[in-house]
Amino acid sequence: MNPYIELPRVAIVRGRQDIILSRCYGKKVLHLGCVDAGLLEERFIHQELMHQKLKLVANELWGVDVNIEGITFLRSKGIDKLIVGDICDSNTFDPLRGLTFDVILVSEVVEHLENPGLFLDAVSILMMPETELIITVPNAFRIDTLLQLFRGIEYVHPDHNYWFSYHTLTTLVQKKGYRIGEFYVYSLQPYGLFPTFLRKSFKHDRVNTVTVPSVTSQPPVALRDRIYKYLLSFPKRILATFLYKLTPFWGDGLIAIVHRDA
Repeated sequence: MNPYIELPRVAIVRGRQDIILSRCYGKKVLHLGCVDAGLLEERFIHQELMHQKLKLVANELWGVDVNIEGITFLRSKGIDKLIVGDICDSNTFDPLRGLTFDVILVSEVVEHLENPGLFLDAVSILMMPETELIITVPNAFRIDTLLQLFRGIEYVHPDHNYWFSYHTLTTLVQKKGYRIGEFYVYSLQPYGLFPTFLRKSFKHDRVNTVTVPSVTSQPPVALRDRIYKYLLSFPKRILATFLYKLTPFWGDGLIAIVHRDA
């Protein structure tokens, strides 16, 4: 048994939201883990909640979460098609039997579950051959986590039960009867010698990237502030650019788009 797994050369995307929203645009979407517990009300007020953003782009949107208070809050704000339940329990999906979804999204959720394999078994009853299951998880080998080890600190969300890597994530879904359609690494780090606002004019960013359409609007930032932020990020930008050229799997998280054949 060979423990040395050769990593593929996959594309890096900047953050995960744009690629998720672009894949959900005009689609019938089921959002699993739709409540951002602990930050729900704050993010809702600032229109930063993923479920809010999905509602703007999806043709039809359903949501499932085990957090009763969070679902109640969303319902009080006029959001419908919400179900309270444990996504690791197939009975949770009984009200959705007979519905066909273009996309089932589980973003930054699987690492919180006690048994991700049970989740993949449970959600399989909703998977049609044309359904895309989009899974995003933090990457075990992300730069920030490894840098903190020099301080004797494990930099991790206190509620996480797992770290995933390319091999462990792909192996898990394949063992459960799914196949990998596409795979990306997302980065929250600044990288490339030139900042984003100059990259259209200069062709020096040689990291293997993929461009996705942006469906989110950001308030304009003064050029002076953007330059200042760029200068502050420069040391880390150089490190990330160098490491990403070795392998994209230094990135912050993983995006797997998987299918299940009938």
